[in-house]
Amino acid sequence: MAAEAIILALLRGLHLVAMASLFGTLVCLAVVAPAALREAGAPSASAGRQRLVTLARWSAALALALGVCWMLLETATIAGADSAGTTVAALGTVLRDTRFGQLILLRLLLLLLALPLLGGGGWRRAAALVLAGAALGMQGFMGHAGATGGNIGNMLLTSEALHLLAAGAWLGGLLPLFLLAGTLPPSAAASACEHFTPVGLSAVAAIACTAAVQGWQLIGSLAGLFGTTYGRIALLKLAIFFALLVLAGINRLVLTHRLRDPVRPVTRRLLRFSIGAESVLGAVVIVVAAFLASGTPATHETPVWPFSRRPSLDLLADPAVRLRLLRDLAPAAVAALLLAAGRVWRPILWPAAAGLAVCLVLAWPDMEPLLTVDAYPTTFDTSPTDFAVGSIMRGAALFAANCTACHGTDARGDGPLAPSLPLQPADLTAAHFWAHTEGDLYWFIAHGIDAAPGKPLMPAFGARLSSGNIWSLIDFLKANNAAAGMRRTGKWDHPTPLPQFDAVCADGSAIDRDDLSNKVVHIIAAGHTVSPLPGPPGIPLATIVLAHDRSVKPAGTACVTVEPDASAAFALLLGVTADSLTGTQVLADSNGWLRQRWRPGDPGDWNQAAALDAAIRDIAAHPLAVTAGAGHGHHH
Repeated sequence: MAAEAIILALLRGLHLVAMASLFGTLVCLAVVAPAALREAGAPSASAGRQRLVTLARWSAALALALGVCWMLLETATIAGADSAGTTVAALGTVLRDTRFGQLILLRLLLLLLALPLLGGGGWRRAAALVLAGAALGMQGFMGHAGATGGNIGNMLLTSEALHLLAAGAWLGGLLPLFLLAGTLPPSAAASACEHFTPVGLSAVAAIACTAAVQGWQLIGSLAGLFGTTYGRIALLKLAIFFALLVLAGINRLVLTHRLRDPVRPVTRRLLRFSIGAESVLGAVVIVVAAFLASGTPATHETPVWPFSRRPSLDLLADPAVRLRLLRDLAPAAVAALLLAAGRVWRPILWPAAAGLAVCLVLAWPDMEPLLTVDAYPTTFDTSPTDFAVGSIMRGAALFAANCTACHGTDARGDGPLAPSLPLQPADLTAAHFWAHTEGDLYWFIAHGIDAAPGKPLMPAFGARLSSGNIWSLIDFLKANNAAAGMRRTGKWDHPTPLPQFDAVCADGSAIDRDDLSNKVVHIIAAGHTVSPLPGPPGIPLATIVLAHDRSVKPAGTACVTVEPDASAAFALLLGVTADSLTGTQVLADSNGWLRQRWRPGDPGDWNQAAALDAAIRDIAAHPLAVTAGAGHGHHH
């Protein structure tokens, strides 16, 4: 991260800390402080109230100052200015013509309007609270949520506004609580802490829920959480959040109760120290969140997996593995039941908790191989080729030139060099091929495989093949494995995507696979012009003719492929030769998965409307999920 970007993120974070402090102080004045001030008596109440008003004013002034600094530095960045003069000259344009400029100007205006209202009560305090909340909650419009758009963007904007307001009420309310705990008598300070609890609990619940929504959209997966810069910053934020929860629990469950005990005068100092530490951590977590907002979301990065294993539930499909896992977990299950019983019979609570922890630690070495599989830095990489027909056929040529000596012509692991190797090469047409992600396959090809330390089974091709060629090779292996299943059973054993291709339609428009989204796709291999059947009414249908030569023209609503590799790639996927492809028909569902194949002589003639319509209706009613291909990318 460049120095300028770090300074911008730091300014944004400190500005948000001041905003949260303003909002949290006003929430404290409105909800938390009144009962405690009444209990404290006139002199202490007046001093406590004045301290909170002073804190609110300082927070607003600091938010204004930091907001102006952020605005100026952001203007310099947007305009590429290298001096104060050029920055000021560009300021008017940025404020008038950019989203950021308009929003930061609105926020500063809201803060200015709130500033003279901070010392009042009644409607003035309520108005100041609304203005401060609006200024804080609009932050989402300046970040990833505001740039997303659509329903997802609206959801992110709503969740981020709630997230910020909850954080402001809780974290921004800690410093005023610290002041009250030091100013008011112990009993009144305890009352303030007790009235802060509902605010804190509500805020924590809102923060957790909205963070889950934002994490799902901006991080997306375990790989994004652990394998990207954005995800690791989010983990840091999560760790600080849990530390805050621990401190909050100590404050409320231990120190607040003791504060009313006159024989423990040290409690007030401990409580103030704990709240102070919580305040500092709260400020840090807001600054960390600002760095998140300044970074690229994990869903837009390729994760680099940092561990040698990754979670996987694939082995649990085996009943014997499930039974073994249940056996491993049985002692922990008993300890969990005792822990639940400990809520009623307190003497066993902590021993049961310790027993549960010990049971899980002892069971993990046996459970870990059942719940995880080997992983590599590229495990969660996905192919950039879009499974295009050209990439598949380029991969076929690369396989023939580099891999057949060991893996054999059909990739079954029976090449001429196979008997001389320490282990039999993998059969790449078997079902276990799909247990590996595309990124796993990339790692194997680029870095090789050892049968044992110092005994290479497969050489590393990373220095010989470019990254693009390795991905093409993986496309071929996927297509070849799908073809093997087709030859064995007459269907694709694993979800196989419709390849990417270019086509020209009868109306002269050019399309590719991405233009076929949400349509059932009917593919006809033909050496002549074909007039497509209309298909059943109410089901969007696209007909694509796989043409052997350029003399075939589109007719009616049909489109014709114009790529020379299209017929060869589909022949490979179907497990037939290109010469025998004519007359074959294929259906893909609305999510872009190949589903059914018909060849001349098969039951149910798809050249007849009734048989074709029945097949289309069945596929339209039961599309495979977009994620059906698991780790193997489906870029549709």
